[in-house]
Amino acid sequence: MEHKSASSHPSASAAWKVPRSKAHLFNQEIEEKILQAIRPALFGDYWEYPSLLLEFEDKFSQFIGLEHVAAVQSGTAALILALKAAGLQSGDEVITVANSDMSTTSAIVNCGARPAFCDILASDYTINPELVESLISERTRGLLPVDLYGHPANIKQLQHVARRHGLFIVEDAALATASRDFGLPMGAFADLVCFSTTSTKQIGGIGNGGMVATADLSLREKLELYRSYGLSPAIKQNPHAGSDQQVDGLNLKMTPVNAAVVTLKLAYLPAWTERRKQIARQYETRLQDIEGITLASFRPESEPVRREFVLRVRNRDLVFDTLREQGIQAALNYFPPAHQRKVYREQNLPGSKTLTITEDISREILSLPIDPLLTEDDIDCVCDHLIEAVQA
Repeated sequence: MEHKSASSHPSASAAWKVPRSKAHLFNQEIEEKILQAIRPALFGDYWEYPSLLLEFEDKFSQFIGLEHVAAVQSGTAALILALKAAGLQSGDEVITVANSDMSTTSAIVNCGARPAFCDILASDYTINPELVESLISERTRGLLPVDLYGHPANIKQLQHVARRHGLFIVEDAALATASRDFGLPMGAFADLVCFSTTSTKQIGGIGNGGMVATADLSLREKLELYRSYGLSPAIKQNPHAGSDQQVDGLNLKMTPVNAAVVTLKLAYLPAWTERRKQIARQYETRLQDIEGITLASFRPESEPVRREFVLRVRNRDLVFDTLREQGIQAALNYFPPAHQRKVYREQNLPGSKTLTITEDISREILSLPIDPLLTEDDIDCVCDHLIEAVQA
């Protein structure tokens, strides 16, 4: 079979036979509910907008089991604000992984700090807790583990390391909303946990959006400062105080329209989560004994939500091209790993020469569609073409 460029895909005007996301179709199903939800944000009193944000923060707090939530403009904003609230300063280092979205490392860099890379587990592609301690230096300030693809990192084990060395943990759960670990939601073992509501995420809003959650009131107060121009709530409520900023803050609150939409969609999240797990089980049943395919495996305490169905395949680039030529929107997520991207490759960042598993997996990893609206025929189509491509 001729190997075509990895950029091959249906023309821009052609619909994918099996797309990565059908979120727009669900939006069409609940169009009237969405329009009703956003009317107060579009036509209501501007000074009532904070109530829309507060409603979402309260409902998400109940869902996640953490008392304090700050809704912000994106998952990246959530990471930056969480790191600032945790006290990250210029010259510090944060231990994280290289097989993640650019926002993970750029959030560290945009706080003036430097990422240090830890290798991952071959089983579920998350940070290897056994290797973290060897990377800690006098400049290390915190840990930023990633619940990649919706797979929970073992934050409980990392918590012991962090406590021994006086480090914070900011958990990147942008792909893991509704995942659980040790019977608890994401964020239970971190100082702060960050989520995303980008349109194709588990709870997708309008464009970008994000949240930071914490059990610590003092951290929530710092989040408020940094997302609100550096103004404390007390100053904002005092008409005589003017603009007496306490820190160099930003304007990063979630928009009222977005808050209204994600508040509406939160009610659907449990059903979507169960459907994602069901689809994952169907994929596993079809693919578990196929030569050339290696499926992820998880700790027994871990309950991944499966934002992506990720596996390792032989002849990955050829398989990827074949699937997309057949109209299946497979993806190569977070490839190459961060330390091999142009922006970082010449910086010789800590840990970047010891990422053997990260590099091996990056050459084999492939993401399959797992949207809750996929049909049985969609799943069979993906599996049939994948098996054929791997065995070609």
